[in-house]
Amino acid sequence: MNAQGAPHTPDWYLAHLELEMDRFASALVGADLDAPVPACGDWNVARLAEHLGQIHRWANFCATHARPPSEDEAAALESYDPDDVAGWYRRCADELLATLRELDPGAATWHPFPVERVAAVWPRRQAHEVAVHRWDLESALGDPSPIDPELASDGIDEYFEIAIPRLLVRGRITVPESSFHVHCTDVEGEWLVWSDGGEFRMKRAHEKGDAALRGPAEVILLELWGRDHGRSDELGPVGDESALTAWTTLAGM
Repeated sequence: MNAQGAPHTPDWYLAHLELEMDRFASALVGADLDAPVPACGDWNVARLAEHLGQIHRWANFCATHARPPSEDEAAALESYDPDDVAGWYRRCADELLATLRELDPGAATWHPFPVERVAAVWPRRQAHEVAVHRWDLESALGDPSPIDPELASDGIDEYFEIAIPRLLVRGRITVPESSFHVHCTDVEGEWLVWSDGGEFRMKRAHEKGDAALRGPAEVILLELWGRDHGRSDELGPVGDESALTAWTTLAGM
């Protein structure tokens, strides 16, 4: 862990973020913008690009100003160019990258996640946001390129550390009563999650749970995020089936 609590340095996340942004932007060039994106409900390619670009603009504002936007500022951040989707997304991505490269990782910032409000959160959160949505986009258009295993393992860590607590704060999910062990087979990464009187708990450890899921980091990450990856044969689920279902169906897009 670094000083901000993340397993890797901000520069490591920024390198992955830049690569995933470039893959996303490149996939948009010449793409059928009306093509459906099955992983994202009823969205098409254009709507996914709009969503991700606006997320970048929102993150850029919060990282720059260390506060959330006002109602008027938020409305301005939602501006979008439907006539130049690829170019518009690229500009949003480049602006965010420039901001994050200049930030002191330990500087105070604002974000809505239940962890310390320091700037190091942003490169990590955005790298994982783009990696999964890049996979969504490429899957909609053809065969997706793989998510880097180390990044995927860290994505699982962030899923348990940030995403699940955020969904709980928003009241969108409840903690399953069972315990759940996750074990990556291609890179390092093991976790045990459970309910402690209705409170979510997580630790990075090799310990038995009521159910367990073993497999490549990328496949586990996609499974946890509710993606139809078509690689279930690479996963090794064991234990209580109802516990497994409860933990693997908590989140969607």
